[in-house]
Amino acid sequence: MTFCNKSIENERLLLRKLTLNDASDIYEYASDVEVSKFTTWEKHRSIDDTYTFLNMVLQKYENEQPSDWAIVHKDTNQVIGTCGWVYLNEVHHRAEIGYALSRKYWNQGLITDVVRTILNFGFNELDLNRIEARCIAENVGSERVMQKVGMHYEGLIREQMFVKGRYVDLKLYGILKSDG
Repeated sequence: MTFCNKSIENERLLLRKLTLNDASDIYEYASDVEVSKFTTWEKHRSIDDTYTFLNMVLQKYENEQPSDWAIVHKDTNQVIGTCGWVYLNEVHHRAEIGYALSRKYWNQGLITDVVRTILNFGFNELDLNRIEARCIAENVGSERVMQKVGMHYEGLIREQMFVKGRYVDLKLYGILKSDG
């Protein structure tokens, strides 16, 4: 199954494989404490953190494992975020998506467009039946994105993860291919 081998685009954005050449763009937003506030990863303290992330993603590509795409803004050709597969279960035709976006591009509908594009790809190209997304309970922005794309709130998973020194509750959203 091709998880991220194919580039995908919509009107404003291109989703493509990440490369080491993307390091400075990624460091620019991943070093922002506001961007990493509700993620499982710490803000990047140096460009070395970004290279560590990129090498992990490149290893996943090489091993044909689910991973992230770069979100490239077509107007600037700059990487402004990442999105992609947290996991993908081929047997059950189910996956989870995740995303992060530069604060400069918040509240412009871009990540909503990205998620719609990924959902379309997952249902139509990968023949998934169910796609999930989770967010830390306090992450209102991410929750709004899930609602805008038609995902359904399925519950609060109490203290599911230990993140940045504390247990966090996660909100689970899901959408089925038949939700259409």
